[in-house]
Amino acid sequence: MEMELNKDTLKNQRDSRAWSQTQLAEVSGLSLRTIQRVEKTGVASQETAKSLAAVYECSITELVAKNQLPRVEGKFAFSKMSPKAKVIHLLVLLPALSVAFYLYWIGHNATAWVDILRDSVFSSSISDDRQDKISFLIVALVVGLPSLVPGYIYDYINKQCAFD
Repeated sequence: MEMELNKDTLKNQRDSRAWSQTQLAEVSGLSLRTIQRVEKTGVASQETAKSLAAVYECSITELVAKNQLPRVEGKFAFSKMSPKAKVIHLLVLLPALSVAFYLYWIGHNATAWVDILRDSVFSSSISDDRQDKISFLIVALVVGLPSLVPGYIYDYINKQCAFD
C-alpha cells in the first residue's frame, strides 16, 4: 500500500540531523534512489515509511501528509457498489425510512422499541431534545443499514464490483 508522506517534514527531519540523502540511505537501509524519490514525490511504501519513522524516531503518522491519512474501506463499502445497486438501495431506503420516521413521529406503538432501546443504552438524565435526536439516529440506523442488503444481493447475483 502506497502512502503519501509530507515532503517538508521528511526534509526537515533530515536537515535537523545535518544528514545528506546518502547518509540517510545508509542509516535507514534504503537505497539512495528511494530516498530521492520519496523526498521528491512524497510517495512511499509502508515499509519505506516504517524505516524512515524508525530512523527519525517518530511515528508514521507524524510523517504522513495531513490531508492524506490512509483510507480504509471494508469489503462491503458503499463506494464499491455498482450504480444499479445504489439505485436499488435508495429505492428501498427512502420509502422504508419515510414510513419508519412517520410512525415514530405520530407515536405509533410499533415504534415503542426505539424508546426502549434508547433508554436501556443511554442515561435517563439526558435532555428530551437529545433523547429525540438519539431516537432519530436509532431509527435511521436500524432502517438504513438493512436497506443496503438488496443492493449487495443484486451485485452478488450479477457478479458486479461490490465483492472484488
